[in-house]
Amino acid sequence: MADVTRQIGLSLGADLCWPLCFERVLERLQLALPHHHGTLRFACERVTIEPFDLQKPCRYDVVLDRLTHWYHPSREWIKKALLLDGLYVFNNPWTLQSMEKHTSYCAMMRLGLKVPRTWLLPPKAYEPSPDLQPTLERYARMFDLKEIGHELGYPLFLKPYSGGGWVGIHHVHNDGEMQAAYDGSGVTLMHAQQAVRDYDVFVRCV
Repeated sequence: MADVTRQIGLSLGADLCWPLCFERVLERLQLALPHHHGTLRFACERVTIEPFDLQKPCRYDVVLDRLTHWYHPSREWIKKALLLDGLYVFNNPWTLQSMEKHTSYCAMMRLGLKVPRTWLLPPKAYEPSPDLQPTLERYARMFDLKEIGHELGYPLFLKPYSGGGWVGIHHVHNDGEMQAAYDGSGVTLMHAQQAVRDYDVFVRCV
């Protein structure tokens, strides 16, 4: 086997520091791994966004993806490359529905990790739907938001069940703040979650 260079693609959005660090580390390492009577080397480049032919082979061996959880064109390109070209991807685009916070909380609880008490709330408002009104009239139950706030205890966080980047998160300290945050949430499905107080270390995971 002759020398082979494996192509690493970086699927990026507004990222700045992370890709620069990855590129510099790879450049500094100058990896050359013995492999089947040859040498395996690695090259890295940033994936561009442009129209793509479904029949055109993918030029990457692996893609590190930081974009497709919110940007659909790149997601569909990666899904095509997975299905047709044998591309390896971190993270798998088909796991996106399970990447919302709700599934993460449930999985962590199942694993025995300590997750603050969390309630899922019906949305304050709904997108129009022909079946919405009869469904709500038959099955939706009125609830007292204050009771949930008292059950969890203040302060607490009211935040979207999905998404990231600190978008839509409210740190509420009383019934009034709780009600105002919920009233302003619109059609977004929200979690009410106990705040962790007096913590020693704060770790943000990505």
